[in-house]
Amino acid sequence: MQSQVLLSLVVPFYNAADYLDQLLMSVETQLTAQVQLVLVCDGATDSSLAVAQRHIARSNKPECYLLLNQANSGVSAARNLGIAHSTDSYIGFADADDVLLPGYIPQLLSVITAHQPDLIEIGFKRFTDIARLPTAKPRYLKHNAGNHQVKHVAPAVFQSNRWFPWLRIYRKAMAPDFRFEPGVAFCEDVMAIPTLYLRANTLHHLRLPLYGYREHAASASFNVSLTQHQQLQQFYAGVCRAQLYPDLPQQWRKILLLNLAYLFYSLQRGQIRDTSLTPQLRQDIKTLLLQQFFTPRFSLRKKLALARYLLRRNWQCAPLSY
Repeated sequence: MQSQVLLSLVVPFYNAADYLDQLLMSVETQLTAQVQLVLVCDGATDSSLAVAQRHIARSNKPECYLLLNQANSGVSAARNLGIAHSTDSYIGFADADDVLLPGYIPQLLSVITAHQPDLIEIGFKRFTDIARLPTAKPRYLKHNAGNHQVKHVAPAVFQSNRWFPWLRIYRKAMAPDFRFEPGVAFCEDVMAIPTLYLRANTLHHLRLPLYGYREHAASASFNVSLTQHQQLQQFYAGVCRAQLYPDLPQQWRKILLLNLAYLFYSLQRGQIRDTSLTPQLRQDIKTLLLQQFFTPRFSLRKKLALARYLLRRNWQCAPLSY
């Protein structure tokens, strides 16, 4: 009797030949008939596609893989294609240069079978050298293991500002129309993942490090185009005016906006390229900061940095518009 497929893991890749094989091997060692790996080649120009094809041909479970190929359209479109081809009960994500840690698949299948939550969250480890991954520090979202009502833990999730798609797995029937914004390649996660917390009622937090997130040498620096910055400003304006996420509770909205405001500050500080804000957006951030300065669910250090930065008048007005 064939096992029911419960989990689809969507993996977009583009020119990832140096790392893709490590991810695929970390999946292969745990793979069961209840899991499908949906690989989406986003117009790769290196040998990534050949790496994926070779791995599938050598796999002990080739029937568990689905390999899709599209013209280069960006990570959001690649994830959306993978979601569209996933027919299983739960959907998760992985990046091609990361790895699954031991226990990822059996732990998730155990939770799905026992609890059927709308959302599952997992812990992770950061690494640069895969040889040091076993001793890397585990990291978690800020609540206890086990079952929760989403409304009780979502404020802590919004405060932590960790929107990595691979950090959670969602029940497809709970959000059948969930998608990432096409054409967005910077902060596409923060523009999409809050939807899952709005739709979900139940959540299971697995306080185990099950995912390995590879940090590259350039990870700590920003290299954001003017178009990407405009997209982020438009997103902020939409959230601020409740044109986006109209049903978002006000507490969650304010925390999300404060984190976005701090990101604008970080971008302006970390880049030579002009990433100035519109006058309206600058005023919106000042108003938000005044209203929320004494609320506890946001770092005082970040609020002080934002206040100093706004007062220094070096956010000059740029010819951007909502």
